[in-house]
Amino acid sequence: SKPGGPVLPLTSVLIPSDLAGVRSFSAEQEMQTRIIGGQEAWPHSWPWQVSIQFAWVSACGGAIIGPTWVISAAHCFRRSGVTGRNTQSTHVSKVISHPDYNTRTKENDVALLMLQQPLVFNKFVRPIDIWMSPLPEFITCTVTGWGSTRESEDGYPLPQMNVTVLPPDVCKQMYSGKITSSMFCAGKDRGGADACQGDSGGPLSCFTGSRYELAGVVSWGIGCGRASKPGVYTKVQQHTQWISDMFSKFQ
Repeated sequence: SKPGGPVLPLTSVLIPSDLAGVRSFSAEQEMQTRIIGGQEAWPHSWPWQVSIQFAWVSACGGAIIGPTWVISAAHCFRRSGVTGRNTQSTHVSKVISHPDYNTRTKENDVALLMLQQPLVFNKFVRPIDIWMSPLPEFITCTVTGWGSTRESEDGYPLPQMNVTVLPPDVCKQMYSGKITSSMFCAGKDRGGADACQGDSGGPLSCFTGSRYELAGVVSWGIGCGRASKPGVYTKVQQHTQWISDMFSKFQ
């Protein structure tokens, strides 16, 4: 690997694309060990989850949205390996941050990573589609990411947390109007579970009834797991035209 270059060990042969967002393992198989307000996910149960690494140190999370594409947060790209026999590692050939990303307000905090080699989709590595319908208020979704949690000698368990999507007016009130139309909040009223436990840029996956779809990527927040300070996410569906344009431009 290239020293200092971004590398993607991916915990997620070919399968039909209609398995996008379909988990390989049932919820009943998940371990009940609590990890900082969440749970320890069953290995490979979120097969679109990515660890974005610089010099083999995990820096951010991301989600697979195509054989050569990963989506993450733009703020990750100003700047410890999760590997195993069922992971895939590849270098990043191009990082494309949204041209209108605002470092101060975190508006348009989204980026695409173009991979040097296409991924091979199987039960351990799968993409996830973008949630395109209006996101229901109070829907329970799951945020995943390794964050700074370190466990196990054979690989780090992936923390997962269920959080509730909050109404826009509640979110704006909690953050004094700093929430824009391309953001939304999710958390718990009493705190104790937050995306800060996972990686910036990591996915917020919401269940449609038959599969999971990508609603948000971890963007920012105040503190960690504080009451009345839920995690703030980039609303991915607001950026589908830009994503489509980048796919067309660089494919």
